[in-house]
Amino acid sequence: MTATTSQQTSTDAPTRLDELAAEVARLAAQVTDLQQTHAECTQASDGDDQPPLYATVEEWVTTYLLPTFPRPVGEVGMTRWHWCEQWWRHDEAVTRLTALWYGWEQARLQMTGMLPWLRELDHQLPILHGDDGPFRNCAAGGDLGETRHHSPAEMPAEPAPENWWNWWD
Repeated sequence: MTATTSQQTSTDAPTRLDELAAEVARLAAQVTDLQQTHAECTQASDGDDQPPLYATVEEWVTTYLLPTFPRPVGEVGMTRWHWCEQWWRHDEAVTRLTALWYGWEQARLQMTGMLPWLRELDHQLPILHGDDGPFRNCAAGGDLGETRHHSPAEMPAEPAPENWWNWWD
């Protein structure tokens, strides 16, 4: 290596080092901006600051669910869909419908959120309206007959023996 090359390399080193430091600073700022944008997008998609569209599960059921997803209910022929006009008296139905409502409120805020929500709805509707569902002993009213509401009997349960759950701790 010649003296000129050696001097040139030593004088270029601080300049190159400064250039690399500036590049690192620029990339760090870009990473910070991207992280902030990602955090804002995640927060917006979570819907934490979005109020629910419907104030109660009852409002959601009567205003959205029933009109949007009607099912043939009643006592004509061999109907497979059961409904109770007093659906709010059926704890199982309220639990399932509330879960669907909460899921719907979240899904509506996401670009493709309705796709998984619809799969969940397709799973829950046959359970809710089915022959073994919470409305199985109820009959819809109208021209065809009188409305009947019968809550299913509670299933019996015995308390667990003393110390049964100690293994859980």
